[in-house]
Amino acid sequence: MMRAYSSSEAIRITKVSQRCLDYWDERGIVRPSMKRSRGKGFERRYSFHDLVKLSVVKHLRDAGLSLQRIQKSLKLLRKITGTQDPLIDRRLITDGKSIHVLTDNPAALEDVLGGGQLVFSVVAVDQIQKVVEKRVSRLRNVAG
Repeated sequence: MMRAYSSSEAIRITKVSQRCLDYWDERGIVRPSMKRSRGKGFERRYSFHDLVKLSVVKHLRDAGLSLQRIQKSLKLLRKITGTQDPLIDRRLITDGKSIHVLTDNPAALEDVLGGGQLVFSVVAVDQIQKVVEKRVSRLRNVAG
């Protein structure tokens, strides 16, 4: 069974204030998945993934993104990806004005708020190096 974290534990772990927890829950940005609040006096319970999502939103806020832009981006990401948790299974990059998502095939950085337009292609030099090393190794094995 997954461990459930209290609001006070979530605050200590994520460095998000109680006010943010309440507001983000009300707005549907990050809701506790283990046990939701039913008003004042009811304890919320967060899963590990909820803690990650809270931390991601906090990082986006710290980078300068408004909560409105984050909320709009989340709605668009949920629609585009068909998942309820784009904060868990995506690589997000921000310039403080927009959220960009790193796509896998082809590797590209897309502006979520800009309608998915291509911002620039990503060249993963470390991955290219590994492929070249494997090919060199195979070539040596065939030649030797």
